[in-house]
Amino acid sequence: MSDPSVKRLPFPDRFLTLRTFMATFVGVTLLIPLILEPHSLAESTQAPKMVLKEQLFDFKQVYEGQIVTHDFPVFNQGTDTLKIERVKTTCSCSVVSFDFAIPPGGQGNIAVKVYTHGSEGRERWGVTIFTNDPNWKEAVLDLRADVRPAIIVSGSAVQFSGKSQVSSTKLVEIKSGIDRPLVIQPDEFDLAGKVDYALEETQKGKSFRVTFTNRPGSFDFYRGSLTFKTNFPEKPELTIWIFGRFKN
Repeated sequence: MSDPSVKRLPFPDRFLTLRTFMATFVGVTLLIPLILEPHSLAESTQAPKMVLKEQLFDFKQVYEGQIVTHDFPVFNQGTDTLKIERVKTTCSCSVVSFDFAIPPGGQGNIAVKVYTHGSEGRERWGVTIFTNDPNWKEAVLDLRADVRPAIIVSGSAVQFSGKSQVSSTKLVEIKSGIDRPLVIQPDEFDLAGKVDYALEETQKGKSFRVTFTNRPGSFDFYRGSLTFKTNFPEKPELTIWIFGRFKN
């Protein structure tokens, strides 16, 4: 028999109490993630933010053989360290050095060095940088220049043709492309016995003429060159190629 001193709740009241307990338990369970959520959200929103105030630079006029450099500043306006993971250049004529890690609110630098040897006319070089910025994984830096020849040569090569027993003459004009006195001196020549040449200074320190004459002989084909040393550091060496192709 039940103890008459113990007061039991009616069945509906007991059900409401259980339901209230369950609601409280579920509410507390749901509240725990909400309490922890702000911290986890703060962690997930931490990220670097790269800012480039300049992506294109024009060197304007430069002379062939010059080494030109330019620095691109890099800013990190994010909340995590900005990392420059690697760089890729469009040609072997450019070299890049850079800051690998830039702290939040900090500034880094990307230095590009371009070798213009062998370039002429309107030239363009590109550098692609790869970062850990989730919104800007890759960025391209563009460099341009109008490359003028330090020494102007009227022809890139001399060509003899026709009958090998007939002598003929070719002329090559050499001029300074820079407003400085030019001095050239013959250095190497590998067609002796087949071709003769003569160097003449037509205007002091400014222009020269080279006269090439092929010697008659039983030649079918030859190829060689005449190399000059110059006083221009932009182009310390100058080569004129010589070809002969004959019908006997």
